[in-house]
Amino acid sequence: MGGDSLYSSPVKRGRWRDANTHRDGGGVPTPTSSPLDAPSTASRSPFPVALRSTGEEISRRTVLAGALALSACGPKAQGQPIPADLPPLKAVAPFRVGACVQALHLDDPALAGLLAREVSQLTPEWQMKMEYIVQPDGSFHFEAPDRIAAFARAHGMGLLGHTLVWYAQAPEAFQRLDENRIGFADAYRNYILAVAGRYRGQVVGWDVVNEAVAEDGDGWRDSLWAQRLGAFEHIALAYRTAREADPQATLLLNDYNLEYYPRKRATFLNLAERLLASGAPLTGLGTQMHVAADIAPGEITRMIRDLAGLGLPIHVSELDVSLTRAENKLLSRTELQRRQAAVYAETAEAFMALPERQRFAFTLWGLRDRDSWLTAENAADAPAAFDNAGRPKAGAAALVGAFRG
Repeated sequence: MGGDSLYSSPVKRGRWRDANTHRDGGGVPTPTSSPLDAPSTASRSPFPVALRSTGEEISRRTVLAGALALSACGPKAQGQPIPADLPPLKAVAPFRVGACVQALHLDDPALAGLLAREVSQLTPEWQMKMEYIVQPDGSFHFEAPDRIAAFARAHGMGLLGHTLVWYAQAPEAFQRLDENRIGFADAYRNYILAVAGRYRGQVVGWDVVNEAVAEDGDGWRDSLWAQRLGAFEHIALAYRTAREADPQATLLLNDYNLEYYPRKRATFLNLAERLLASGAPLTGLGTQMHVAADIAPGEITRMIRDLAGLGLPIHVSELDVSLTRAENKLLSRTELQRRQAAVYAETAEAFMALPERQRFAFTLWGLRDRDSWLTAENAADAPAAFDNAGRPKAGAAALVGAFRG
């Protein structure tokens, strides 16, 4: 199964369009060599700007619940001194705490040390995506994700695979596929088998399909994969193939703005339900949570509660809390920082309120401000739980307080 390029013939083929077919199988042998060329230095793929819900009436109960959540985390969120002996996040959380990372980050001893101290799971920020792995000739390049995987293994960390299928990426090799050599569906399967199989036994989970739901919640996104394999079929096929490659990993559906747009959240949950009804092995839900510091209290709690209704494990998968993306431009920097800590607290408290079996992991999209994609976008932002020097901010203290229960 799988190989070192799109054109390696999969051993198993089968009725790929049958959404009710669920095949469990073995994994892909891990290649013994890595490409010699250096990792790509291309900039990270931009994430969408967090949008705001409009015209939604917030119930009195929701407002009161949000106010209670803020008051519960008040001392940490009100700018009080951060304890000098603040314990590591991973030491107090009863689940895996993660951070995203690029291979080049591991060359920074200070950041490498902070990662080893604070987190128990790593997510490759972009170097496990098609944009890095699939070369123009259809061959696969694994140097950077292999390095991240090796660091995680050396430090006893889990590894979260991110991501197998994303509407926003359609590599040249797929667009110009020589279908005299291999059919499109087999090339698609072969990619998933090769990548998921390579890290079988180390990854704890995969973001199998990323951002499948349309921005406004009106159905699913169009993509090369949808055009060639079917809007729903390409998604179901990805889950079945990922399970074939790795029988043990949690297979997640990951998306963003679920806390801002109830309609998008409903479409996301409807897609998850349809996948489950079809027999596709969806076994977890990811909510990215690129949010602004002025998000209304209670929205995050309500979103996490709604996602939990399916009974699947939940991953807070890409959390950061922007100051500069706040919609209320009248708020002072100090007030935004206070609200930022409150958002970190509410998110952690809502996650802690889940049943233990539904708390998959809690991932920060960058530990330090200086490493965040948001800071690269706007140098005035400071979205992380740790400052540029790796010192814990009020957000880190809020997380520790919530994780302690």
